[in-house]
Amino acid sequence: MMRSLLALVSLLPLTFGTPTPASAQNGSREMTETRRVEVAERLARSTVLVQVGSSGGSGFVVSEEGWIVTNAHVVAAARNGVVAIRYSDGTQVRARVLAVDRLHDLAVLQPGDREGSVPALPLASASEVRVGQSVLAYGSPFGLEGTLTQGIVSARRDLPTREGRIEGVIQTDAAVNPGNSGGPLANSRGQVIGVNTAILSRTGGSNGIGFAVPSNFVQSLVEQVRVRMNAVARNPTPPIRETRQEQPQPRAEAAPERAVDTAGLGPVWLGILGEDVRVGRLRGVRIQAVIPGGPASEAGLRGLRDPVPTAARRLGESWTGHIILAVDDEPVQSLDALTEALQSRAPGQAARLTLTMGAGRVRGTAEVTLAAPPNNP
Repeated sequence: MMRSLLALVSLLPLTFGTPTPASAQNGSREMTETRRVEVAERLARSTVLVQVGSSGGSGFVVSEEGWIVTNAHVVAAARNGVVAIRYSDGTQVRARVLAVDRLHDLAVLQPGDREGSVPALPLASASEVRVGQSVLAYGSPFGLEGTLTQGIVSARRDLPTREGRIEGVIQTDAAVNPGNSGGPLANSRGQVIGVNTAILSRTGGSNGIGFAVPSNFVQSLVEQVRVRMNAVARNPTPPIRETRQEQPQPRAEAAPERAVDTAGLGPVWLGILGEDVRVGRLRGVRIQAVIPGGPASEAGLRGLRDPVPTAARRLGESWTGHIILAVDDEPVQSLDALTEALQSRAPGQAARLTLTMGAGRVRGTAEVTLAAPPNNP
């Protein structure tokens, strides 16, 4: 699985961990053979193979909930937001995509139940990463699970991508190849400082220049997902408010096309969990759930997992959750388009959303006052 970045950089299914500073005051340990084996064993327990159809990448357990972090491009082709996960002990389960941050090429997965817990890998502060410190990359290059490579931090730099610019990316000479994407880059203490996301290559193979997304972006995404999930658990039945309905327009029955995503991981927050809808002529973003107390909830929007609005029952519409068709009359046909439409907004600004539901035969509008994402400064 490869994607070009700046004509030379390929985004590959890679796995490796991120380093910590080698300075004595930061408490790092010398990378002796004994220490390297200890770290490798820790990484092995918590690193997984992520399989999407015939392609795959890597990931690792990052939280006490058992959530797994990988690259967004690893799960981009997942149908209905479901992928296969294989742990180092051979256990295989299905996992669903909880959230995707395309700008930083990160995704959070929630695996199904399995016997026994898997320890989460600790995240180190990416701000302490220093050029020259030792790092270990762990993952499944070319599908070869349980592969460890060693190198150093070669540089810190901003990396332009198709989605924007990732700040403070960790450059390393640890060998990473297709199949490593989404895996941990670890320091000499076994702490993750980054997630493998790309290599600089003219041939598609490793030339000793790899890039990892810093751990601070991982921590931020996991915290945002936790806030949303906890809010939904605490408030399962938010109040209902109807939206205005307009002239019926026949449409094919709506169905999801790809993975669940969090919308608004930028300067503003809409407060929904949603997915793309592409059936017949119907294009938009279907809401699976709104976060209680968030902008969408306050505006009366409801998702598939929320109580059926009175208007839907009265009209006899099958409840699929509200489907967002446009922002201020500009069509948004995907989560990417919705996120892009909100990027130029600031907290406190209003956005008028065009909505439908069910088979798309009714239309309405709702005005949403946008807010800053939770835990964001």
